[in-house]
Order: sequence, then structure tokens, then C-alpha cells
Amino acid sequence: MQQNHTSQEEAKIAANKKHAELLQKRLEKDKEKNAHKRAFERHSVFAVATMVLNNNSQEVEGVIAEISQGGLRFRPASLFLLDRNGENISMILDDINVSGIIRASRADGYGIQLLDKINPSEMAYILRNYKAKN
Repeated sequence: MQQNHTSQEEAKIAANKKHAELLQKRLEKDKEKNAHKRAFERHSVFAVATMVLNNNSQEVEGVIAEISQGGLRFRPASLFLLDRNGENISMILDDINVSGIIRASRADGYGIQLLDKINPSEMAYILRNYKAKN
């Protein structure tokens, strides 16, 4: 009886291991499949910035939490996030001013696609001064 119980446990462990391996392969395949969607490396930052809505010049204070040369994630300081997908914006961080379009409105902030890449010297400045400490 004990041996039967042990072999059932071993079978269960083997099935779980196989399931985990399949899941890992699926995640790797998804990662490869979506690799084309991210042209630039993302960096975690914590930078207080201002987003200006181009249609009415409204300024929104908040934090840039993630940045790449082609986009960023901005979390407004306000309690509520409005659905602003498709809106043209300007983002101001110190002396850096970039233009973009809000592509995603999520609970963790706005996903913004930049119209022009952040140049390497500006990116180096941002990472030097605002890179998040993990």
C-alpha cells in the first residue's frame, strides 16, 4: 500500500515537472514572438516629470517609472487615471522635452510611444540621475 502511494506521488511530481517545462517553453516562445514589439531596452527609473496634453495645454504632474529610447510609462500623481489613448502629449523632464502619443491607459500609468527617439546623451543623463535602485 505504501509503495502504491509513493509511486502516485512520484507520478504527480513528474507530471508537475513536465507541465512546468512545457510552460517554460511556451513563455520562451511568446518572448521570441513578441521580441519585435520592443525595439529598445527598458530601464526602471523614478523621475518626477510633467506631461502636457497638447490639445488643451493641461499639465499633469507624475513620475516616469520606466523608459526606453522609444517610449516610457508615466504614472500621474492624481488618484484617478482617465482613458487618454491616442492623445498627443509632450513630456518634460528637467531640460528634456519629448513628444509622444498615449498608447495604453492602465492602472499603473500611461504607456507612451515617443515620436522621436531619446538621443543617447539624454538617455545617459536620465539613467545616471534617475535609475531606480532595485
